[in-house]
Amino acid sequence: MKNERMTLRDIAGFCPEDAIWKMMADVSAFLLKDGMEHVLTPDSIMIDGNMFMVTKEREALNEFIAPEQHDEQSTGVAQMVWSLGAVAYYTATGHVVFGGQGGSYQKEHPSVALPILPKDFQTLTPVLQRCLCYAPEGRFNLKELYESSQKGFVDCEKQQCNRNVETAKKQEKVVNNIVEKWPEEMIEV
Repeated sequence: MKNERMTLRDIAGFCPEDAIWKMMADVSAFLLKDGMEHVLTPDSIMIDGNMFMVTKEREALNEFIAPEQHDEQSTGVAQMVWSLGAVAYYTATGHVVFGGQGGSYQKEHPSVALPILPKDFQTLTPVLQRCLCYAPEGRFNLKELYESSQKGFVDCEKQQCNRNVETAKKQEKVVNNIVEKWPEEMIEV
């Protein structure tokens, strides 16, 4: 029976910043608790209500494999962190890191500039860049990534609420202005 839950691939490019922070916190918490090595791709992370879960039934995709990985089966903490950073970048933008080539491009060009997210995700950029660091020892460990992601999520939630209130007030003002200026009432034809 096919699982009908949505994966990150379904929402890639349409995901708000707070959801990406939440996904990174949920996945890193799961990886910490589980203690197992997992292949992380947009297809292996599912959305279950307001939680993100890692499944074991997906195959590795070259675009989401860390540059130092020799094959799709061997993975460790540093490789999972790199993959999670690549998946988060894909979820935010709808594009695979390094021009769609992922870790294989970074392996051939170790000094390539790390990706920068669009302005809407500016607070997430430094975290993703550390996840995507070429040298495995320069990346977060899972506990650091969880703590950083959880803090980012909480901070983003606070800011997002403020932005939503301001945006709602501006939209209400525009709608009221349009209604006041409408020349006639709409009638059913």
